Amino acid sequence: MSWRAVRTVAVLELRQRVRSTRWQVMLVIWGVVLVVLCGGMATLAGMAGGTTEDIAPALYDLTVCFVLGIGLIVAPTLSATSINGDRADATLALLQATALRSSEIVAGKLLAAWVAALAFLAVALPFLILLTAVGGATWAALTGHLLVLALSLGAVCAVGLGFSAATARASASAVLTYLVVAALVIGTPLITAIATTTVRGEQRQIIYSINYDSSTNSEQVCFEEPEYYTSEIVHTERIWWMLIPNPFVALADISVRNPLNIEDDGYLNFSLLAVTGLGIDSMRDPQPEEIVRNYCDDDSSPEYNDSDGDYATADHLAFWPASLTVLVLIGIWPAVFASRRLRTPARKLARGTRVA
Repeated sequence: MSWRAVRTVAVLELRQRVRSTRWQVMLVIWGVVLVVLCGGMATLAGMAGGTTEDIAPALYDLTVCFVLGIGLIVAPTLSATSINGDRADATLALLQATALRSSEIVAGKLLAAWVAALAFLAVALPFLILLTAVGGATWAALTGHLLVLALSLGAVCAVGLGFSAATARASASAVLTYLVVAALVIGTPLITAIATTTVRGEQRQIIYSINYDSSTNSEQVCFEEPEYYTSEIVHTERIWWMLIPNPFVALADISVRNPLNIEDDGYLNFSLLAVTGLGIDSMRDPQPEEIVRNYCDDDSSPEYNDSDGDYATADHLAFWPASLTVLVLIGIWPAVFASRRLRTPARKLARGTRVA
């Protein structure tokens, strides 16, 4: 594969987009929406008496999630019509008739779609940097978030390119790409919720209680025999991994690994992504078959015992690198498939597909 050939195809694709007035209008509208979003939220928080340190984390998280959500909506439109659209316009055969390889054509189109999608991220980057500077997030968290945003947009562009090569109609490829996006964002938590019905179990609780009738102010009396209870639990540690492909979950895991600051009581400043990350991290805690609660001894009671007094840090290893790996793998196979579909000479074409 020649970089010069890939660059040639990418430049041709980008010049067509740059000449489009609609593309420029979309970027301007996107910038205006971010200004209204950040300005409106800051104004409302100021009217409510909130300080910069209080509103910056929530505003940063909202902006990051909003950028990812809009990017996942826009990215399929940039690549889902790239191949079947050129085939319908009788311009794809001109590229195939040149010395360009099919892999170079696909790589060039993918690069162009990815760069176009990153333009929306570039517009939002000054807002994210400003919010980080005023205490909305750490610089390490911003770096990780940008990496997740960039790779997520690239993976979606690759999926759209693969469907564009597989289908004859642009509408079909766009719909299929949006279905993949919906499966990643909405499908993963939905499947995880459904899977909880298959990992239910029973947990035996042995409770040593205080005999308040026999206890006095100077002496605490406990029951000699413990009480036994059986409760139903959900072994979420067996199904939490279903959330790994979700890019929003990856953002949350990065936030909880790079906390802003931990106050004396051990709690983070309010951060929606950090709270979500803590919730997912708690899903990974193993659920024992038997648990002992000794209310006569506070130091041995799991309910009151906390080894380090810190409730705001994750206890398990970070999984966001695995999320990035899954997103990269999701984007590789459609690009390889599209390259094979564009090989010439084409022995078999779908019905209704024009060659030139």
